[in-house]
Amino acid sequence: MSTTATYDEIREAAQARLDKNMKIKTLIIDRLGLEVSPEVVSDNQPLFGRGLEMDSLDSLEIVVMVNNEFGVSVNDDDIEAFGSINALVDFVEAHED
Repeated sequence: MSTTATYDEIREAAQARLDKNMKIKTLIIDRLGLEVSPEVVSDNQPLFGRGLEMDSLDSLEIVVMVNNEFGVSVNDDDIEAFGSINALVDFVEAHED
């Protein structure tokens, strides 16, 4: 019986992670007015450069969004949080209350 509970917990945690990734992708796309569907954005796609092609002004929008949506502050030392959607979700989960 405990194997089923563990499996269910893992499944729920995985689904929660997928949901958070999709929420962050949707928020970024909406906030920046990007013409792309969240479903086509890879969780490992870079946010800058050849990825979503964000620039420094966009990063400020994302900092405000993360603070407003998740209550997480991003400072100058947290540049690694902008590596990808997965990196941003990792950062949010590590710093959420």
